[in-house]
Amino acid sequence: MEIKREVILAPMAGYTHSAFRRLCRSLGADRVYSELMNATGIIHRGEEKELIYFTDEERPIHLQLYGRNPEEIAEAAVKVVEKYRPEAVDINFGCSVKKVLKAKAAGYLLQFPKEMGEIVEETVKALKPYNTPVTAKIRLGFYEDTLEEIAENLLKAGVSAIALHPRLAKQGFSGKADWKRVKDLKAIAGDVPVIGSGDIKSWREIDEKFEETGCDGVMVGRAAVSNPWIFTEYREKREIQVSLAERIDFILKELNLMWEFFEKEKACKAIKAQISQLFKGIRGKARLNDAVMRSKSCRELIEKLEEIKFLSGG
Repeated sequence: MEIKREVILAPMAGYTHSAFRRLCRSLGADRVYSELMNATGIIHRGEEKELIYFTDEERPIHLQLYGRNPEEIAEAAVKVVEKYRPEAVDINFGCSVKKVLKAKAAGYLLQFPKEMGEIVEETVKALKPYNTPVTAKIRLGFYEDTLEEIAENLLKAGVSAIALHPRLAKQGFSGKADWKRVKDLKAIAGDVPVIGSGDIKSWREIDEKFEETGCDGVMVGRAAVSNPWIFTEYREKREIQVSLAERIDFILKELNLMWEFFEKEKACKAIKAQISQLFKGIRGKARLNDAVMRSKSCRELIEKLEEIKFLSGG
């Protein structure tokens, strides 16, 4: 797998669905990942449209799976590859939300590097006939930093790229991401691409991380939710002042795209969390948020947004 100095939209549950991914690709993101999908659910109940849906505009895309059983993950990988032909299948070993940890999957498995290797090995073997690479998204460890052992098992298993969020699973998003460990991983991984993730806030920091670590890709997550223009900023090497009217146009465009795969009212409810992020730094944010959050239907939400845009002079 070839990844060279790419700026990538990080997968984030509830945010990085197809609509947002497409808009970020149009703004300059080089690669995207789907939200994480339960391998067991895919096998027994089929794929959830809201999670699996993507278009050719989003390619290259990694469809991200999580689970506990190597055979199940491999079977689910074959199923999505046969049907959707993504550029890669990614196995999530980093998510540390309670629901996922309770299922003894994703971030929970950081405690068992050997099992992580077995999952990747089984999936690599299953996808070999389709020539589809298997990548992994990891953290440093669960309770303690065991990066070297984790990396050794994944590389031995045939992983094609590793994305590292350099925190422990038990930290969540507290503390500071240790990007020195991304550099360490790159030294271990050799020709296997390494993607760093965590605490990126500006386009300048993206450049800094490439230079400091020698990594092949930098993932942008939370900063992209509040400022998807960060990808354009990186490409143009300048900060972009985005007006309130432009932010509302972005929201309305995203909402329109969401209706392709979301039930209409559900989409309007789901986008509210992102609207709050996109209004960050805007004067009178609390008042604007209150007006939007109080809307009880799609129609009301759109009317509120258009009213705010008009009053802003947009």
